[in-house]
Amino acid sequence: MSAEDSARNVFLRRPEEAEGRLEGRRIGVLALLLAALLAAACGPVPRPKDAYTAAPDLLADMLALRARVKALRAAGRIDHFGEERVQGRMFAFAEPPARLRVDLVSPLGSTLAVLTVAAGAFSMSDEREGKYYAGPAAPCNIARLIRIPLPVEDAIRVLVGSTPVIEGSSEVTWDKAGHYDVRIAGAGGAAQLIEIGPDRDVLPLLRSRITEGGATVLEITCDRWARVGDAHVPFEIRAAMPREKEELLVRYDEGAVEADAEIPAEAWTHVFPDGAAVEQVGCE
Repeated sequence: MSAEDSARNVFLRRPEEAEGRLEGRRIGVLALLLAALLAAACGPVPRPKDAYTAAPDLLADMLALRARVKALRAAGRIDHFGEERVQGRMFAFAEPPARLRVDLVSPLGSTLAVLTVAAGAFSMSDEREGKYYAGPAAPCNIARLIRIPLPVEDAIRVLVGSTPVIEGSSEVTWDKAGHYDVRIAGAGGAAQLIEIGPDRDVLPLLRSRITEGGATVLEITCDRWARVGDAHVPFEIRAAMPREKEELLVRYDEGAVEADAEIPAEAWTHVFPDGAAVEQVGCE
């Protein structure tokens, strides 16, 4: 049995009528493009009659909609752009707030790497290098596979189409292109811009950009939003950290996403090969 078959066995252990079946229309950047064309032809997109006037209310409702993803199971492709290019098939499993597993498989079906985070612990098998790691679930360890050094909670937020939100005073305005702009002024020169679509049933995250001293620290863009069960999920996610020169692109396959999956317990148990020399790693 190939590594991809093995990963699929875990992935496909779900009810016959899986909630991952793709439903509904695509929304997100396509809607923005249409809105932009409308704006160019007919002027600015008017503010909705029931538009949000308080940024905390808009953010709370958006985060509540993202929280409908109780247990994510998704298959697709992952593409990392940086000093080292990484591409492959991906099987992702996530239970907010802090359980995550990512299986990376080559186009030929061989295992490239497996990352598991559960109960505050990190484990990873890097079959490309023949190396095996264990340690705390710290951003530097999670970055050993996804290359973007994020806390596991934030990594899961990205996978479900959400974003970290900095603390600070916030305001919301309406952008004539057809979306909300939420601006947050944080401490120490930190700031955040969050662009959110107007559909109250979805409130899709379109872009989130966190800056420090005017320089971008983290930028997330989400596209190809679609209904999955009782939730909405983006099928294309891009996360970039310019200072680290790292960028990650995740594209889920159609019909291969569940938002309330029954993930088997063994998905959270990382098994190293017999006799493997496991290196204990941290962020020193």
